[in-house]
Amino acid sequence: MLVFVINQNKKPLMPCKPSKARKLLQAGKAKVVRNTPFKIKLLFGSSGYTQPVIAGMDTGSKVMGCAAIANGKVLYQSEIYLRENVSKKMEQRKMYRRTRRGRKTRYRPARFDNRGNSRREGRLAPSIKSKLEAHFREKMFVESLLPVTGWKVELASFDIHKITNPEVSGVGYQEGDLKGFYNVKAYVLDRDGYTCQHCRGKSKDSRLHCHHIVFRSNHGSDAPENLITLCETCHKALHNGEFKLSGSKSKTKHATEIGIIKSQIRKSGWSFAETFGYETKYRREQVLKLIKTHYFDAVAICCRDDQNVEVEDSVFLKRNVSKGDYQQRTGKRSEKKIPTGKLFGLRKFDLVKTSKGIGFVKGKRSSGFFAISDLFGNKISDSVNVKKKCRRLSARSTTLVQMVQMTHSSPTCHFRQAGNVEEGVSC
Repeated sequence: MLVFVINQNKKPLMPCKPSKARKLLQAGKAKVVRNTPFKIKLLFGSSGYTQPVIAGMDTGSKVMGCAAIANGKVLYQSEIYLRENVSKKMEQRKMYRRTRRGRKTRYRPARFDNRGNSRREGRLAPSIKSKLEAHFREKMFVESLLPVTGWKVELASFDIHKITNPEVSGVGYQEGDLKGFYNVKAYVLDRDGYTCQHCRGKSKDSRLHCHHIVFRSNHGSDAPENLITLCETCHKALHNGEFKLSGSKSKTKHATEIGIIKSQIRKSGWSFAETFGYETKYRREQVLKLIKTHYFDAVAICCRDDQNVEVEDSVFLKRNVSKGDYQQRTGKRSEKKIPTGKLFGLRKFDLVKTSKGIGFVKGKRSSGFFAISDLFGNKISDSVNVKKKCRRLSARSTTLVQMVQMTHSSPTCHFRQAGNVEEGVSC
């Protein structure tokens, strides 16, 4: 494990060994500015000499990897789990605001036409924006730890048509299902014979709608396979819960998101060298002899074709979470108040050290017995008394960080978490 160092002006220097950092701290020549990853700040003037550091990023829609190498050694490697609940959280927030409007501001004029944010040019959906900003946030974080001299980024490309139709080839790309139709709705109506697919015309309702089998809020797509023709009568009955339709989630959701993220990264003005997936796979398998993980992919991205590096035995796992909680009350008539702020000096997702282990606060009780979990929400203890023998290690932030040790005793990579929190978590 290495200790990251910054000078008096907060500019990153080359990392040092823990023994040297310990001597600097004991002599009063440095101070601790961060625990995970461990970073110190020098309190005296230094030469500022640095060496070339190459950083690499493996972009992703669910999980991304990042690494940095110098002098044939991996200095930093991380795996970041992006948020997948942004759409659900926004729907929940909308519901809370609407119920409050009915209770508190019943006579306020409606303003549903006053939504300039939704109409502005170049707008990204909040779920995509969250994932894009996570990439830039990790870039800035690495640059705050190490004197990065160059970036390499793998921008994956996906053949959406090939994903939905593996048999397509050649001229088939020009002759898709929508050829000859003005839009998707016209194709779906023609495919279904302009007939309601539930009642088959028994309702005698001539007004036809195109309905999403899997709702957009549940990650359903606008693809023709996820659309069905329903008459207005059956459409209303469906939304009233009188019957249900079965369907499958979109196969191209994450591929589409990667395409948007790739486009936005290119437009951002970030100076980097672009690499491709086949290059990363060759270096990881043939040169480095490493198993498939996102952080090892990032290590392979940093390397040249014939370069072999010494791999670090620790990795920083990160998980992006929401900034706060919107629900303030619970119960049939909101009679129970939920403590969204601090309780006994602790908030949700604070990292604490207790008698039953180190973990993140998952649930709070007014009795002082909290539930703690690991980075991924796996239970460590349901009942820990935080009023006795409890110390907060770090405050809640939008990125939870945990350092784990890797063991390579089996073909699949396993983590052994530092701090006696968890062992044997498969990656």
